[in-house]
Amino acid sequence: KHLDRILRHMDEKLRSIKNYHTLEKVAHTFHMSELWARASYYFHLLNANPMDVSMCGCITDVSNNDILPEIELLAMKIKFPCITSGAAPGRPGNGAWPINYAYNNPHNDNSVAYRRILRDFDFSGDEEDVFDRVAEELDDHDEGECDHLDDERAWAKWR
Repeated sequence: KHLDRILRHMDEKLRSIKNYHTLEKVAHTFHMSELWARASYYFHLLNANPMDVSMCGCITDVSNNDILPEIELLAMKIKFPCITSGAAPGRPGNGAWPINYAYNNPHNDNSVAYRRILRDFDFSGDEEDVFDRVAEELDDHDEGECDHLDDERAWAKWR
């Protein structure tokens, strides 16, 4: 199922994660499948044994717990790699985006000040406006991972 979905669309370079090679899309898809399978155990456990709402209010209050802005920012980084690097290459739609995704960015600014800026950031508006504001106001020097998955050394980094 996963492999068929990727291979049926392997010529569409902007499908799925932009600029990933087919092998990288396969690796990512299987990684996410494993992640969802592990998470489903906890989902079913919580579903069968609901927690007291008062105990987990900080988790369910997505307007104030920083989860929603993190998801919005991640969506922008997936759609426009390098957008927060300080050197975003052009505007949305130009197709010139390099492969740059990082999940453990050592330069990511997790300071209180940055967290506050992200929490208060308005992700609404047209795409070009949001793009410009994210690139300018949420610069965290995230240049991502530039190595393609084409040898064992790259795989060691991806793992």
